[in-house]
Amino acid sequence: MLDPQTRQQLQTKFQQIKPQLKGQFSGLTDQEWDAGRNDPDVLIDTISRKTGQGRDQVEKTVKQLVTTSSGSYSA
Repeated sequence: MLDPQTRQQLQTKFQQIKPQLKGQFSGLTDQEWDAGRNDPDVLIDTISRKTGQGRDQVEKTVKQLVTTSSGSYSA
């Protein structure tokens, strides 16, 4: 399970990092992305199930995207 700080950051930055998440984890429907925005653990479980990657690996990738994205867009 994601730690509370990462959960909060993911929910706050979701729209900003969604394109990066989609690039890393293709195959999810828009409805699944929307559900994941509201509940990060659902997102992690869905990505893991759809991609075949382990939950720990998905969490690690998501956490890395969340923590490396700054408050502003950078190209």
